[in-house]
Amino acid sequence: MDRKAACLLQAAVCREQAVADPLNHDYWIDEAIKWLELAHAPASRVVVTIELRPSVRGLAAK
Repeated sequence: MDRKAACLLQAAVCREQAVADPLNHDYWIDEAIKWLELAHAPASRVVVTIELRPSVRGLAAK
């Protein structure tokens, strides 16, 4: 399943929750909207940075 399909599925689940839980209807609709926006947003790249630290043993030897 791709990201868009997963987001659309989650939005559908939130809409079902909105019907099943009338006291929190607005919350579930807001969540559904968030998932729909994510489904239609362009996929962005993830940037991962790694900080390399000298080993503790290497510092103690100096």
